[in-house]
Amino acid sequence: MVALAMMVLCCSMTVSAQDAQEGRNRKYQITLGNVQYAHHDEKMSTGEAVGKIITGVLTGQTSVQATKYEEDVKNAIIKGLSSAYRFRFNDGLLQLGDIVEEGNLVADAVITNIQAKSSTHTWKDSKDNVQSSTYYTGVAEAMLTLKDAKTGEIITNTSFKGQGTTVSSFSTSDQAIRDALGRLSNRITEWLNKYRPLEATIVEAGAVKKDKQKEVYIDLGGSDGAFDGMHMGVYEVRTIAGHESKSQIGKLKIEAVQGPEISRCKVTSGNKEIKAALDAGQRLVVVTLE
Repeated sequence: MVALAMMVLCCSMTVSAQDAQEGRNRKYQITLGNVQYAHHDEKMSTGEAVGKIITGVLTGQTSVQATKYEEDVKNAIIKGLSSAYRFRFNDGLLQLGDIVEEGNLVADAVITNIQAKSSTHTWKDSKDNVQSSTYYTGVAEAMLTLKDAKTGEIITNTSFKGQGTTVSSFSTSDQAIRDALGRLSNRITEWLNKYRPLEATIVEAGAVKKDKQKEVYIDLGGSDGAFDGMHMGVYEVRTIAGHESKSQIGKLKIEAVQGPEISRCKVTSGNKEIKAALDAGQRLVVVTLE
């Protein structure tokens, strides 16, 4: 997990030459390829799941064991892939051969776990009658292999887990699973947003109070998918021995998207550091955090 975190951080803080040429926030295609279902009576390790995906990629074969929620898990994966800022989900209208551009991704999946567990709490009420409530915890897990559509290079093999717990005395296992599916989608979207974040620059300093920057304007707006409430990090960029180095000095929150390419942001942390950097003409980069 540490290695994965470092890889995501490295990827999210690097602008490729292709990005620079074709647009800072270029949109990429992402396609769901091979989907397999692990047998529910087997205990499958992460390594075994990865092997199962790679075997499917090489042979084109799939093994399917149908259960009530497997199609729902697949749909949750598609929702996660579709919701990322810089990816457009290919729903089959385009053939794989038509999207073999570097940076476009293909995702292969093994659904490794779908289950709901129950927990019953009993107590006595004021009239000494026994009462009980049953709560459910739903879990949905999938192993995804993300590959570059052009080169076939595997970007990551990562397990995504969604877990939901119902808290109502009228809860059901179905509700718990549905909650878990929503969280699974969110985990996938979050990974993609860190892998390919939206980037912006500060184009104008806004309100200042003494030595603190209270607000700024950035060149990111509605055309890029910016929205009110979006959180972003501010990074100071330096060149060291010919290599670009970035360090976070603060955070922003978009308060108002004011056009296709402009938003007003509140500085939520690093007020002094951001003002000092702006006054010194230091190069700053703004990157989405979610």
